[in-house]
Amino acid sequence: MSIVSHTEVSALLQRFLDWAHTMGWRYTMLPYNLAHFRHFLEQRGVGSLAEVDAGLLLAYRRALAATRSPATVNGRLSALRALWRYLEREGLVANDIARDLASLCPDYFVPHLYGQAELSHIDAAARAAIGQTRKPAERFSRQMRRAAFALLRDCGLRVSEACRLNVDDYDSVARTLRIERTKFFKTRVIPLPRTTCALLEQYLEHRRWVVAQRRAPVELFFPSVRGRRLTRGSLEAPFKHLLRELNLYRPRRREDRTVFGSTNLHALRHSYAVRSLERWQQQRRDVERLLPLLSSYMGHAHVNYTKHYLHLSPLLSQLASERFGAMFLPLLDGYGTHDDE
Repeated sequence: MSIVSHTEVSALLQRFLDWAHTMGWRYTMLPYNLAHFRHFLEQRGVGSLAEVDAGLLLAYRRALAATRSPATVNGRLSALRALWRYLEREGLVANDIARDLASLCPDYFVPHLYGQAELSHIDAAARAAIGQTRKPAERFSRQMRRAAFALLRDCGLRVSEACRLNVDDYDSVARTLRIERTKFFKTRVIPLPRTTCALLEQYLEHRRWVVAQRRAPVELFFPSVRGRRLTRGSLEAPFKHLLRELNLYRPRRREDRTVFGSTNLHALRHSYAVRSLERWQQQRRDVERLLPLLSSYMGHAHVNYTKHYLHLSPLLSQLASERFGAMFLPLLDGYGTHDDE
């Protein structure tokens, strides 16, 4: 392979991206990760991928590790491994020099887990905010955000899944929600709590105003006042603003190799998984048997992905101690009371 200009390097990277797209890859960060590597080559004056050796890849890894989190570093290294596998398969390189590019040990991530008091406080503030404006458009926006927050809180949806919902996905009679085009190419139908359905019904009454007045697309479950599909940013920013008003916002922080997550929307998904576990423990249910059901409900391809969302909360720690005592303390009866020989 002989590449003599950055333009040709860019063309080759685009060729790989096009191939990945035809193969059905949905890794949205792949173009950004490859663009960062291309910029690194430009800074080093490397004009051809043929000039890249294992030493240069290790230098790139060290440069990343100096300023980026292990998760970011590993994502970019994964993109390089995929690129070199493609180059080798196409006969453009003789050896896959990225195969042995070791990943960094990930940080230990501790998400924020919303307590019931926090969740109730957030919902009460969101409900109060609806009545604090007389502008129909702003009033509808606040109603829409409250309904979206409720879905994330009560059902553990991904933010992107809530944004992509259509009206036909909701069945008010069966109390179900169909979620399509998920992260793992899965479509699932989930049951909804009665309280969540009641809130959605209230929201849909007001949604009719937007459809009639603003001519918003009738199929969108969460249309903006401009008739567009809801975006993550249009949910995340108001949610953060609300938390700041309630003095509940906590930024992301790091202590050595432990990262404590911020109070963001995605933390609602972590909190939902932990609340489910707490409820089952309180009911003395068989958690191992129920975990696959939680995995399906949350749209995971494997139960191991669900375990990423299960964290030890104070309540879980207390319940575990109580169950341990109830199970094993009776077995200890009589210890230390043996007769002397």
